[in-house]
Amino acid sequence: MKLTGSRFFGIFGLLAATYLVCALSGCSSAVHVPTGFRGIKWGAKSSSVPGLHQVAGNGKLDLYEKTGEVLKTGDVKLTRVIYAFYKDRFYMGMAYFPSADFMRMEALLTERLGKPSEVDKDPNKLIWDSNNVSVLLTADGPGKTRMVYMYKPIQLEVELKK
Repeated sequence: MKLTGSRFFGIFGLLAATYLVCALSGCSSAVHVPTGFRGIKWGAKSSSVPGLHQVAGNGKLDLYEKTGEVLKTGDVKLTRVIYAFYKDRFYMGMAYFPSADFMRMEALLTERLGKPSEVDKDPNKLIWDSNNVSVLLTADGPGKTRMVYMYKPIQLEVELKK
């Protein structure tokens, strides 16, 4: 499935809005701060990650998928994993999964990261927040359930360029 321009920027709009709400409302801190996503360290160059192929982007903000990747986190099967790079530095990972697995993914992330906060008091939008990394878990309907890891120093650069 190819990401269209409107969907590409719609995803980033949702993430930016959630990030701002959390920053302003003081979400809880994550117990464990991830140093990357699925084995890719924050700030890594796309050329340093074997198997990546670009699925969308504009040269500064590019999205990739990884060939041959095991689509599973814990016991949750993933339907798609996207890696985002800004100015060729890795800063965000998105994993999509069936909405029926939302509670299992929440339990897995809570075990790894501690207790989440709800965004706008919505139990379908959870965030684990630290100084440098935010992890979002959202369920916006069938096929729109995702887990997103964001590295805030580079995410801030993305937001400031708008």
